[in-house]
Amino acid sequence: MAEEITEFKGPAIYRIKIKGVIDQRYAGYFGDMITSTDKKEEGKTTSMLTGSIKDQAELMGVLNALYNLHLPIVSIQPLDEESGK
Repeated sequence: MAEEITEFKGPAIYRIKIKGVIDQRYAGYFGDMITSTDKKEEGKTTSMLTGSIKDQAELMGVLNALYNLHLPIVSIQPLDEESGK
């Protein structure tokens, strides 16, 4: 079962999974977050944004940028900084 986030506890590493591809010309919209793409056998493509988000305002900025690019969000997952999982 996915971890439930009840409050934003400050800087953390997040993995945001979306449907589709993030065009590299928009990579700057997401600060230092790393983008990666995974093409599935069924022809469906998903992308991941992974990186540190310092506060709730920055998280909202990333989510708003995805919304403005019409990229549907599949999941938002905080990662353990030590293990990256």
